[in-house]
Amino acid sequence: MRLDRMTWPAVEERLARGRRGVILPLGSLEQHGAAGMLGTDTICAEAVALRAAEIAGGVALPALAYGPAQFNLGFAGTVSLRPSTLSALLCDVLASLGRTGFSRVLLLTGHGGNVAPALAAVQEVLSEVSLGRLVFPRPLSVKLRAWWEGPRLGALRRDFYGDREGFHGTPSEIAIALHVTGAAPAAWPAYRALPPDPLVDLGGDRHEDAARHRARYPEGVVGADPALATAEQGAALLQAAAEDVAELFAAFEAAPEPHS
Repeated sequence: MRLDRMTWPAVEERLARGRRGVILPLGSLEQHGAAGMLGTDTICAEAVALRAAEIAGGVALPALAYGPAQFNLGFAGTVSLRPSTLSALLCDVLASLGRTGFSRVLLLTGHGGNVAPALAAVQEVLSEVSLGRLVFPRPLSVKLRAWWEGPRLGALRRDFYGDREGFHGTPSEIAIALHVTGAAPAAWPAYRALPPDPLVDLGGDRHEDAARHRARYPEGVVGADPALATAEQGAALLQAAAEDVAELFAAFEAAPEPHS
């Protein structure tokens, strides 16, 4: 179910039945290699969120389609938010959801650069609660996960791609985007493995500035082999990811509040 396709009486009725969880997909608009769609992160996060909501009987919000991606500004079409901009936007979204009566929010990101600003936003909102400046009908709990973190999907990614999954422009995200959009596969540059480099720390999208990033990764792909991706794989990957997220969401929404 999509929140943007619901009416406010339907939302009120759902909350009255104790269904107070929502999934918010977080994306990005940035290059994904010469043959990859700029909206790949958003396409994947939103598709997984919607399918997971369907499986779990949950509600998914429209995706936030922009994120911090300054390191990809050297590639045409990338649009980057400052981390503080995304954090401020998420503070307002979380506060609005909490005031409405939603008390369990699963942030489902498709872009590693969203992680730090999202975590900061959660702490900003909870700080306002702790200081008594923000009051919700029910305590607000927020989880942050990437759509690719679940065990079913992890096993499938390893089976399909092994160590050629890489970090950016990955065959798994390209495959899901192909499946969701119906786009035709395109030609990709030859696979280039990442050499060891003590200056680079890929985890969590901790990247350099745009000029150095493009010089280091001129094709835009980081340690991945997207030529392996097919739409058929994308269908299986999407289902596995959605099942992982649905299981996580159902447990999160149903978990009892601790007694104070």
